[in-house]
Amino acid sequence: MPSHPKAADLEALLAALCDSGVEFIIVGGVAAVLQGVPITTTDLDIVHRRTPENVARLLEVLLKLDATIRRFRGDARARAAGLARCAG
Repeated sequence: MPSHPKAADLEALLAALCDSGVEFIIVGGVAAVLQGVPITTTDLDIVHRRTPENVARLLEVLLKLDATIRRFRGDARARAAGLARCAG
């Protein structure tokens, strides 16, 4: 199991999401900064499109990054795809 970095590489995360075709928008503090608001933030909030195909792409990226998925109400297809390790 890979060790987790002390700080998130947000640029790499965004690149992974984009490279995998995940549809999402950036919201929250980072969205405000991108619009020119002079604030400081250290987290990234995204909202993903909730189609089955897009959720599958998102979960694939998160699993490749060894992310912990706190809530998951998947169906049998998702569990069969190896996503059962997601914590409920």
